Order: sequence, then C-alpha cells, then structure tokens
Amino acid sequence: MRKTPKISYLYLPLHIYLDLKHNIKMKIRSIVTVLMLAAVAFTACQSKGNNATENGVAADSLSATVSDSTLPNVTLERPDGTKLELSSLFGKTMFLDFWATWCPPCCAEIPYLETLAKQFADNPDVRIISISVDQDRDAWVKKITEDKPSWEQYRISIDDADAFFSAIELETIPRFIIVSPDGSIINADAPRPSDDICVSTIQKAIGQ
Repeated sequence: MRKTPKISYLYLPLHIYLDLKHNIKMKIRSIVTVLMLAAVAFTACQSKGNNATENGVAADSLSATVSDSTLPNVTLERPDGTKLELSSLFGKTMFLDFWATWCPPCCAEIPYLETLAKQFADNPDVRIISISVDQDRDAWVKKITEDKPSWEQYRISIDDADAFFSAIELETIPRFIIVSPDGSIINADAPRPSDDICVSTIQKAIGQ
C-alpha cells in the first residue's frame, strides 16, 4: 500500500465535505468525525504535503484498496447539461481524474493532464477523462470554458455522489483511477499525471 503523503495542515475527507454541504441531517456526525480527524492530523502535518483546501477542507489521494473490483455505474453530466451513464464510456482503458475547481493540487495537474492527453490522443485503446466533484456547476463550467481542455470532461451527479464515492472508497482528491475496457478497476490509486511513472503505468495497463 502506498503511503499517503503527510500534510502540512488538517485535511477533511471529501465525503464529509459533501455531508456538510448537502446532508444537514448528518451535521452532528460530521462534526464528531472532524474532531477525530484532528487528532490524526498531528501526525500527518510533519512532512511534505500536496493537498487541496476549500474553506479549510483539504484533499489528497488515497492508497489503492479497491483494485480488481468493478467500477460502479453513475450518472454523469456533460458541460452542455446533457447526461450519460459512466458505463457507456466503457470499451477502452480509461484514465479517470477525479477533481474539483476548488482543489489547488487538482488544478496543478491540469497542464500535465493536457500533456498526457496529447500523448495518448492517437491511441485507440486509451481515453483520458476528468470527472468533477464540484457542487457549483457554474464554477465547473467557467473553469473548463477558460481552460479549453482537449480531453473529456464530466461532472458527477450530486444525487449519486455519496454512494459512488463510498463504493470506490474515494474520500479525498485529486484521485486517479485506471479502469479496463470492461469496467474493472486496474489501479485504484494510479500515479498523478505529474508523476514520471504515469505514462508507463498506463502503457502497462494496455499491454504496451
């Protein structure tokens, strides 16, 4: 299991962020969890960090714990507002990027994702896909309109988010997952695009 990088400030899992925003009923439970995480954070804050914050909420990738399982289906939204099922994207090896506009480390990966997308643009076996977890749709559309990314962009349905994140154990971002053409998770915690081994990891996944 890859060690989670220690961080320089308190972090809060993404699913708790969503609870605080969209499940007011769960507020007390979330606060208790935050207090528990605060104790753990003292250990985490002693070395190099590479995580994101929004109003004190930080994010980083988890260790791989769900590899070899099947990616659950979920409804995604295109920038134009139309919707599709994640399963409809199966058929090629997918490099999935889970991110948000409010996440600085996520945004820091965008130039590297651009390079990665160009590198695999002519490869018929690979598709690079970014899936936003933004609750603010306008912020997401504004960001991708400004950046004009060359690879596929979707936003996860808030209605489906909690169950989906729980199923793939996605608690923090940025998170990168490699999925086989049949929907099986090959690598639940793939290297970031900025990592030197990212390209070779994808090539290995497609048998090159």
